[in-house]
Amino acid sequence: MIEVLKTFQLAIKQQGHLLPLLEHIQTRVNLICEQNTYQIIIKDREVFILHDSGETHTRSEIRGDLHAMNQLLTGEERLRALERKGLLSISAPIRTTLLLESIFYLTKTQESIAKITNF
Repeated sequence: MIEVLKTFQLAIKQQGHLLPLLEHIQTRVNLICEQNTYQIIIKDREVFILHDSGETHTRSEIRGDLHAMNQLLTGEERLRALERKGLLSISAPIRTTLLLESIFYLTKTQESIAKITNF
């Protein structure tokens, strides 16, 4: 899971089109997967990943199994679609949920984006 999170973090840094979306954003979300808690911190165009940090109290939380988390973090599937299928549970304000869904989906691999943008 940590490898997928690091790939996600690197993808954000490499994809400049996402940076305006992260501007002036300060949020934390816990990803809870198979007894492990990972925290994604988004703060002013930067994304930080914490594993087993002492600070676990956040307003936003996503729970699910490893396969569903991988689909989410790689942009294969959208956050709310995974929730509708019962593969993830989300506890976050709707605005935060929509922001996270956009970020996760837009960080999919460049090859996938090329297929979408090339007509």
